[in-house]
Amino acid sequence: MQSHLRISTEPIWSDLIPQGKADLILSLEPLEALRYLPWLAEDGCVVTSSVPFRNIDNYPEIEEVYKAIKVCPRHVLIDTDALVKEISAPVQAANMVLLGAAVPMLGIEPEIMKDALTKVFARKSEAVVATNIHALEAGYAYASKSL
Repeated sequence: MQSHLRISTEPIWSDLIPQGKADLILSLEPLEALRYLPWLAEDGCVVTSSVPFRNIDNYPEIEEVYKAIKVCPRHVLIDTDALVKEISAPVQAANMVLLGAAVPMLGIEPEIMKDALTKVFARKSEAVVATNIHALEAGYAYASKSL
């Protein structure tokens, strides 16, 4: 599954991003990131979990997938399983880890993202807010060291 998100101060005439024009590919799975590389701009960035989701018989060798992703000058391959475990967060927090890793590429201040997460998850509980912010911060810290 894929989603396109376009953000601009100018009018946007289509919700689809043309091939070669995406600033960021954000993926929960490395083969999925590889699949969408044709959409990435030359100066774009790939942020993906390095954890393969082997749900097909002919899944390529993971090192070959990594090698193809690493061709991109700006990439973050992050072992979301290990990082979520390291911060004692539930496995579902992997998406927040990836979002945090994308923040340096988005040009959005981390505090703005934290405020947004607080608003989105506040009705659930303070613990849910704290877990998501912690995962976001962990991903941000990882990407900041990687780039």
